[in-house]
Amino acid sequence: MFGFKKKDKDFALVLGERKNYLAIFEILIGLLKKSENFGQAKIIENLVILIQREDWQLFDKLINGVNMWGGSGAVWEVNIQDEAEYKKFQREIIHLINLMERTKILGNGVKRIRKLFE
Repeated sequence: MFGFKKKDKDFALVLGERKNYLAIFEILIGLLKKSENFGQAKIIENLVILIQREDWQLFDKLINGVNMWGGSGAVWEVNIQDEAEYKKFQREIIHLINLMERTKILGNGVKRIRKLFE
């Protein structure tokens, strides 16, 4: 699998779980757009494009980046007024973190967000 590894990461696991990533991303995009968090929805849409193109280095950089997991304005920290919709959002973020862990691309500091949402 030439060009498929980055340092100690083997993106074959991500490729094998592509459908699961895309399913989570689809739900997140819908929830973010419904709650008018369009900038954060665009970040997830970019992840969809990168996973479809199999651009693993950029995918890894974006999915573990400050736009996803940083402070104010990051995807995980959006404001969703509707309580039921926010709970769905939290569940999907937990699913995403679990999937990232299972496919061995989980970056430093992300597990604390899962704990916070659980």
